[in-house]
Amino acid sequence: MNRNHLGLLTIVTIILLASGCGGGGGGSGRFTLPGEIPSPGGGGGTGTGTGGGGETDPDALIASAWEDFKFGAYSSTISKFNQVLTLSDITDSQKTDAYNGIGWSQTKSAGVESGYSAFSQAATTQNEARIGLAAALIQRGQTSGFLQAIQTLETVGLGNPSFKFQSTHPIGVSNAEAHAMLAFCYFWRKSTDDEDKAKSQIKIARFEDPSNDSSVAQIYKTLKDMGLQGI
Repeated sequence: MNRNHLGLLTIVTIILLASGCGGGGGGSGRFTLPGEIPSPGGGGGTGTGTGGGGETDPDALIASAWEDFKFGAYSSTISKFNQVLTLSDITDSQKTDAYNGIGWSQTKSAGVESGYSAFSQAATTQNEARIGLAAALIQRGQTSGFLQAIQTLETVGLGNPSFKFQSTHPIGVSNAEAHAMLAFCYFWRKSTDDEDKAKSQIKIARFEDPSNDSSVAQIYKTLKDMGLQGI
């Protein structure tokens, strides 16, 4: 199996973990019903579920939206976050939280690419959005995407193997998975010291997630098959 084929298999794994289907979990709540799936693409989202009604307090809407998110009601989640974005008195923090929530809701219901625009809006300050944006860039399978994904993941702090990514919301991506994503990107780039960086990243990921049937395990196996030594 050639390097490109192995790489594509790992990209699929990364897409799955970012969508909450990998070893790191996510998958909370029921399956999304057909009528709840939002239209892919636009950062604002266009969910068709019920919104926040007449609520005008942004913090209350954000809290309610994340509660819906936990139960898989993604169109309602998107509708409430969109309502936050229509309010004239929201702070920059509330705005990026809303875009982050839209990105992850679109990812869970329609795939990580559908969350790209919203993640881009929130990635200036939100580490969760940076993780989602990196996954969307990686799944495109383009060199430019890998380079941007590395920069994005390093902005989170993951360039330091001892850094621990902790999500505030139940997005379903663990610290181990985030480090494994970066390990794969480093090995794919193959610049000076990238193999050593990849080793450090995948070793910490495997230390935290030693199971044999997780997304981390799949990325670890792929790196070994692609020729990464010393792991």
